[in-house]
Amino acid sequence: MLVMQTEDNRIRLRLGRGPTTLWRRVTRRFAEMTNGIPSGTINEALLNIPMTAHILGGCPFGRDAREGVVGLDCQAHDYPGLYIVDGSIVPANPGVNPSLTITALAEYAMSRLPHAVEQPRAAMPLAEPADARV
Repeated sequence: MLVMQTEDNRIRLRLGRGPTTLWRRVTRRFAEMTNGIPSGTINEALLNIPMTAHILGGCPFGRDAREGVVGLDCQAHDYPGLYIVDGSIVPANPGVNPSLTITALAEYAMSRLPHAVEQPRAAMPLAEPADARV
């Protein structure tokens, strides 16, 4: 079980019960109240392949725009200065909450930024502040 917190903690389980027992009861009760059907996913139950509610992927890494959306520096191909550092660059479901994976990718991308500033692909001019365009 993954727990993200700074305090030490402990879980005690009794034989015949697991950490999901209460969740199953809640799910069944909610299904009764909403006239629904409690269910899980076939992938998780039969194939042990985790499912997630976290939408990931869509912007694959590639050497150029034909191979992917972003380069290894997380900068979008053909859009200088546009860096993509969210769940869309995660190539596959990690099976757990992806927040730490996304954070690590963002730190990696930002660690590459000083190098990218020294040798940019193609510098784009910054827009003027809105109040300066009077």
